Amino acid sequence: MEPQPLEAVPPPASTDAGPSLSVFQRAVAIFTRPTAAWSGLTTRAQWWFPLLVMVVFSAGFAAALHQRAMLPMIMESWDQAIADGKMTTEQVDKMETFMSGPVGMAMTVGQQVIVLPIILLLSALFVWFGVAFVLGKKYRFRLAFENVAWASLVTIPGQFLAGALAWSRETMKGLHTGFGILVPESDPATKLQSALAFFLDAIGPLSVWYLAVLIIGAAALSGAPRKSVGWVIGGLYVAMMVCFAAVVAMMTRGS
Repeated sequence: MEPQPLEAVPPPASTDAGPSLSVFQRAVAIFTRPTAAWSGLTTRAQWWFPLLVMVVFSAGFAAALHQRAMLPMIMESWDQAIADGKMTTEQVDKMETFMSGPVGMAMTVGQQVIVLPIILLLSALFVWFGVAFVLGKKYRFRLAFENVAWASLVTIPGQFLAGALAWSRETMKGLHTGFGILVPESDPATKLQSALAFFLDAIGPLSVWYLAVLIIGAAALSGAPRKSVGWVIGGLYVAMMVCFAAVVAMMTRGS
């Protein structure tokens, strides 16, 4: 018998198989076609665009709510400190004058500008660990940061919702954009209520939307099966939220 010719093996699918997207096309695709939003990122860095958008948005968010919601919440904690004998009325008056002025506003906005990139970097480290080490896939940290930065754009609607609630309630306390709204409220809140509300918000629809886009991107950029990425990233996410909920419980003044 004559040997049969070997059939050509098709190359593995690549996120660069399609045309590279502009930053605006990619931003739209993140919301409308997240499975097609990652083309070209393995060879072309575009993380700067979503990072810039998120920093500008967060800074504007902080500036808009500084006097309306953030300062009243801070004042409430200072009033409690006076009641506990930890601060004097004169100290609180001086701090209120300082925080109400332009320097206090600049501090609030500057804090957002500094903290947000750090949060994104830590989130990228979390995703990189899950895909590169747990799954053993070739997945550079730069791609993990691209993944996190672009996926973070879908958190903007939730932040708008939180901002609207903060504006109407004139405080940043007790804001829920997920299932945390189902937890009965008491004044002061108990440790269990605070922890449970935090965790339920973390698994609410808007949070799951972000997590889904994150998983889709990690699978596309690493070549790992989406189901495997989902189990690893989802499991790590739930474990981290449980830990954070425990921290929230410890920081709650109630019983």
